[in-house]
Amino acid sequence: MYKSTHLGDVMETCCNQCHSRFYINETQLKQAYGRVACGECGREFNALISLKSYEGKLPPGYLGDLQQQAGTELTPEAEDIFDTRTGLKDRRELSLHEAMYGSERRSFFSVAPLVWFIGILLLIALGIAQTIYYQRYQLIEASRYQQQVINLCRVLPCSESKFASTNQIKLLERNVFTHPVSKNALMVTGAFVNQAPFTQKLPDLLISLFDIRGNLIANRLFAPAEYLTDAKNRGLMQPEKPVQFRLEIVDPGTDALTYEFEFY
Repeated sequence: MYKSTHLGDVMETCCNQCHSRFYINETQLKQAYGRVACGECGREFNALISLKSYEGKLPPGYLGDLQQQAGTELTPEAEDIFDTRTGLKDRRELSLHEAMYGSERRSFFSVAPLVWFIGILLLIALGIAQTIYYQRYQLIEASRYQQQVINLCRVLPCSESKFASTNQIKLLERNVFTHPVSKNALMVTGAFVNQAPFTQKLPDLLISLFDIRGNLIANRLFAPAEYLTDAKNRGLMQPEKPVQFRLEIVDPGTDALTYEFEFY
């Protein structure tokens, strides 16, 4: 679209064949005395027949020749602009608002694009918030989304007992030694800590035993109720608060030389 800061530079015309509307400027009109080609159907027509908001000047007597050549009368809008003898009529200058929306003021339409834009942004924000909330127990495992989930859970209800991020649990110490009382048994003790910025559920603990070649001899997955030494934990780990564990397992014999601890 042709853009200008002056209303008189912007005009509108209509093809008398396909009725497509176009914007045209004074320079283009003067170059061909109003004769232009339609960009839609390709037909040549005189743009002055249906011209609106034209404030230029025509050559003397041109308007009369225009009516004879066109074989038709000008539109009411064009008759309001042109005088058949002198060309341009005297009329007051239109404001940009009047040119776009008419003489009646319609303030709603002037702010409608902004209202739509704000509405779209709000819908996008709402959609993102809903996605985070309904996927909160999966997203909490990724450190990049944890803060967003934590902030959302300050407003909406969340169950801390469903939060889990095992990759942020650090094993602080582990000890495997012969059981002081029972025969053919081992005592396993140690501690781990929750390094996540939120409270999460206690993990299951997998202990695996390997021989000198790294072959698996035995393993077992222990639930929190089996390894906890303090019943006050109640299944949850506070951030940066160590959790002690203790287990009694059957001694696999001298073949078991290495041990591995994993959280699930």
